[in-house]
Amino acid sequence: MPANTPLDVFKYIEMKTASECWPWTGAWGGRARERRPYFMAGGKRTMSYRWVWELVHGEIPDGQMVLHSCDNGGWPTGCSNPHHMRLGDQTENSKDMTERQRHGLPHMVVRAIRRLLEQGETQQVIADRYGLTREAVSAIATQRTYKHLED
Repeated sequence: MPANTPLDVFKYIEMKTASECWPWTGAWGGRARERRPYFMAGGKRTMSYRWVWELVHGEIPDGQMVLHSCDNGGWPTGCSNPHHMRLGDQTENSKDMTERQRHGLPHMVVRAIRRLLEQGETQQVIADRYGLTREAVSAIATQRTYKHLED
């Protein structure tokens, strides 16, 4: 089987309209909770949407990364639509993640967990319900995490 060229990335993208996400159908990599769409060409393995950005807009400058306006860059969509991408730095990405509640649990989930704790539900039952560890629920209960969040 011949090696991929960068243009082959489009063979694994379900291209739709400019306003819709373009789902990735190729290989995924990364940790279970942080899976990303990966593609290899020319001996270089990187995220599919970086390949798309570079093919459409040119090289990504040092210190810049691809940010998604649709919030669907990761699993399960892996949006590769260049209309949903822009460049930004790590600080901008972190700010964006915080503002859009993509880092950690959504605030409505934390509030729901607190209500269940107040109602006497056990930490383990809550953890099982939300797919968390009991330790994560304990950290919410004791305000080691999300103490900034008001009910």
